[in-house]
Amino acid sequence: MEMEKQVKKLSNLLPISPLDNNLKKKSISGIIWNLTERLGNQFIRFFLGIILARMLFPADYGIVGLTTVVIVIAQIFIDGGFMMVLIQRKKNSDVEYSSVFWIKIVLSFISYFFIYFSSFYIAQFYKIPQLEAVLQVISLVLIISALSSVHKIKLTNELNFKGQAKIMLFSTIVGGVFGIVLAYRGYGVWSLVYQNLAINVIQTLIFWIYSRWIPSFNYCSTFVKSIRKTGILFFLSNVLLVFYNNIYVMLIGKLFSAATLGNYTRAAQFEQLPENTTNSIIVKVLFPILTENKDDLVKLKSNTLMILSWLSFVITPIMVLLIINAERIITLLLTKKWIESSGFLIVLCVSGIFIPINNTILNIFNVLAKPLITTYVFLFKIIFSALCIMLLFNFGPLFIANVIVVENIIVLLILGIISNKIINLSTFEIFKSIGPSIIFNAISALIIGLICKLQFLNTMNNFMYVLLTSTLFLIFVYLFNLLFKTAEILVVNKTINNYVSKCF
Repeated sequence: MEMEKQVKKLSNLLPISPLDNNLKKKSISGIIWNLTERLGNQFIRFFLGIILARMLFPADYGIVGLTTVVIVIAQIFIDGGFMMVLIQRKKNSDVEYSSVFWIKIVLSFISYFFIYFSSFYIAQFYKIPQLEAVLQVISLVLIISALSSVHKIKLTNELNFKGQAKIMLFSTIVGGVFGIVLAYRGYGVWSLVYQNLAINVIQTLIFWIYSRWIPSFNYCSTFVKSIRKTGILFFLSNVLLVFYNNIYVMLIGKLFSAATLGNYTRAAQFEQLPENTTNSIIVKVLFPILTENKDDLVKLKSNTLMILSWLSFVITPIMVLLIINAERIITLLLTKKWIESSGFLIVLCVSGIFIPINNTILNIFNVLAKPLITTYVFLFKIIFSALCIMLLFNFGPLFIANVIVVENIIVLLILGIISNKIINLSTFEIFKSIGPSIIFNAISALIIGLICKLQFLNTMNNFMYVLLTSTLFLIFVYLFNLLFKTAEILVVNKTINNYVSKCF
């Protein structure tokens, strides 16, 4: 019975709305292509990054990691919330698009020169002399990306995600290969800098050619004033998000060496691949489902529990597999010079089990038009993380990385209390939904840990070791789910059986 309910829910994932068929098809196509672009970009960058990491050193990634923080903060200032306003309005005149375009160009030049003349002091603050020159060059990305940002928004409002996906994927591949060639020729950290510039230059050129939109030399001050208040709200929300996403990078970079930061950021890229994939699905596919039932709190709660259950079912085994094989995977893909990353990877993957769950619950508040809750949650995360890191940094970088785990568990408990008051979704129900996956995966991991103590496994090469432990682990997880007849495994089995019957 439970399986039939889950199948019925899954078959209705795309919400029914009064849109005409043509627009509905464009919306579905848009979701697919948007996901293709996001996920494709992540996977391409990830695999190109593996090749680069084998030729570069942790300190190179640490330096670029610090510049990324500066660039992202500057981009939030340049954006000013205007881009989200243009997306929200959808119907904008050429003058309105042009007004935002010129505002962004002016702000990008201001930001560039500010970073250029501040780079010496930033390098002094982090005690990394090379950071000055790297910042002065890589911050050109601000001007380059500003030249095509409005073109992207126009294509988004036209639901033209297919064109965007092709442009983004093509530029990532070409720029990525260019970076690899430079790294091979011994350019070191500059291969990462020029790779970044190349990707953005290619994107900007193709977006101008593809969109065929040329900004006019017009500026509408009335329009800018009318959206200023809304833009500021988006701006503040983005600032909090950026600070939280980069607080560990900023503080680890300051308190420890560039090499330590490089190991941390490299581990984060491994963990963020599955995490960002699930986040993309939440925002682009599952968010409309929740929005469709926002006025029916019973359905909203039911759909949320179903989404949480499936998220935990999918993301937990991926994270646990990375935990089990962290050291072997790092050595296999990046070589032993990156072995310090394995400790960070384990910690980040533990937190990665809870982050998609927290993001889904936060999306409920966005669906219900309660964005202030999200703002307060991020404020808490920033303050809590900063205080813990400053108090505990003497224990070492790996110890303070564990703050991420504690922070996300506390946030989950807080979100449970808030969601209970708003949609009657209690903390107990949340853990009941995600608990089985976590328990089954934990027990399977313990069994694999015992098996790994066998002497003959130590003689295996890294690839065979990862392959064997991963296969055994997934078998145990499958058997536990089958034994307790979880709704997810029943749906998976039925889907497989239907596919097999069609093939044969």
